[in-house]
Amino acid sequence: MKETRGRSEAKMESSSLDEVLDAVESRLESLVEVVKGLSGENARLKAELASAREASEKNVGVAAALQKHEADRAAVRARIEGLLKTLEESNPTSRPA
Repeated sequence: MKETRGRSEAKMESSSLDEVLDAVESRLESLVEVVKGLSGENARLKAELASAREASEKNVGVAAALQKHEADRAAVRARIEGLLKTLEESNPTSRPA
């Protein structure tokens, strides 16, 4: 009787162990799927970041060019205003009496 009892306990432990291992295996497979999904998301975000950095670098170049054009415009405007002032001072008919 002792031997029968030992076998049934061993059988119960074996089936219990199988259930635990099945649960662990199932959970591990789920975690592997999550990791795969996160790896794909990470790759997508890296590509998006690279694209954003490239666009940002282009915008820096455009901003620098715009700043240069604005400085050139201000210089040309100052020269034109200076020339107009010189013309007004040299033209006696345009002076108020």
